[in-house]
Amino acid sequence: MNDLTALATKLAALIAEDAVFAPGGARVISQGGAPPAMVAILREVDDTVLERTLVFGLGDVTVSMVAAGRRLRGIVEVEGDAPGVDAVIDQVLTRDAPDVLKSAGKLLTQLADAATQITVRSTPVRPIGSSGDAGLSATGLAKEWGVDMDARPAPPMERFLAANTDAIRSMIYLEAGKLVEAVGDDAPLQAIWDEQIADFRKRHKALKAATEGPMLVCLDGALDGSAGAALAMIDDEACVFSYDEAALPTIVGSWSAITA
Repeated sequence: MNDLTALATKLAALIAEDAVFAPGGARVISQGGAPPAMVAILREVDDTVLERTLVFGLGDVTVSMVAAGRRLRGIVEVEGDAPGVDAVIDQVLTRDAPDVLKSAGKLLTQLADAATQITVRSTPVRPIGSSGDAGLSATGLAKEWGVDMDARPAPPMERFLAANTDAIRSMIYLEAGKLVEAVGDDAPLQAIWDEQIADFRKRHKALKAATEGPMLVCLDGALDGSAGAALAMIDDEACVFSYDEAALPTIVGSWSAITA
């Protein structure tokens, strides 16, 4: 594929009707781990033909990287808390500098994996290196950083539970009503499932017969003490879990991002 054909293909992708934009105008490229974070980032590099600075929003951190000719030249700016950034800022990515290449991959992976949503903006190019520093292709970076470009996102429930590991104190996870996994003090949660959930589902369907799809419900007062309890359901998967009440906004936010 020549550069003109590639450019036409990329422009067509940019005007696609299914593009999603976040407040502020940045385009959403990964939501709740779909597609996988590093896959989404490297796809953007592979989609960039003309020299541009790609500004990625990774949670509370913003990373600006220069790309051209479907190659990534390097990271020019990082805003936010990102340990290890000094080793990669304004360093051209090349196999002749393996330490820089490894550090850049580690930094991006850590930031991307922690973000429930990834956005990108294309801005005018910023200087890095010399005109002869081409950088590395998205395919080459995927190989260097161990990124499977054909990877599919994990199922939504799995992504939700993984995203909230620090907030969830205990849980029971069921498929088609059968217990698959239990974590922590699961006895009170099993009692909730056995004694309350069937009746709740019956009443819920009576009130909202047409409602289908993922459901997250907080079970106020179901547990004694400071922990809250909630029920998450996606198709035939269900999870009853206890959580730190202070983390509720984060839990609800991740649920919305993953199941939207």
